[in-house]
Amino acid sequence: MKFLALCSKYIKMKKWISLHLLISIGLVFFYYSCKPEKSKHQGMDLMKYGIPYTIFAPDDVIATQIGGGQMVDLKLTNNTNYDIMIFMSRAQTKHMDRLKQFKKEEVSFYPGFIKIVEEYNEGFLYEMYGSTGNLSYGFFAVKIVGDQEISFISGAGRDYTEAEAKAMLRTILY
Repeated sequence: MKFLALCSKYIKMKKWISLHLLISIGLVFFYYSCKPEKSKHQGMDLMKYGIPYTIFAPDDVIATQIGGGQMVDLKLTNNTNYDIMIFMSRAQTKHMDRLKQFKKEEVSFYPGFIKIVEEYNEGFLYEMYGSTGNLSYGFFAVKIVGDQEISFISGAGRDYTEAEAKAMLRTILY
């Protein structure tokens, strides 16, 4: 009789363990199936060019290093609508508001400059007459990393719509 009672407890315990194991496996599967999928594009690390920043440029972007020495110059382009120039040098100031004001004054002297359209914490979008005389948009973004200032400027290779300029800017100011 004791043997049968012991066997009965063993069978119940085995069912209980199996049930817990099944629930645990189900929860693990549920957790991983609900986890958001990582982006296939993890960003372009600019450190290999001496710039401590990651930009979320399109996969087909080609980087061309232009200069060196005291200032690091990099141009990122593709065959569609992506053209960004990046400059890194010793920061003029560590105060973002002052630095952004310097950049706004600099851009206001560009030929064809019309106005600042939108401002962001670390940059701005501006309107101008492009090389063809048509309305065009550009941007200027700046990051301060340590004692370095990293400036991102829309490329001068063509005229950009507001949407194109904003799309490029979003790859920097994420």
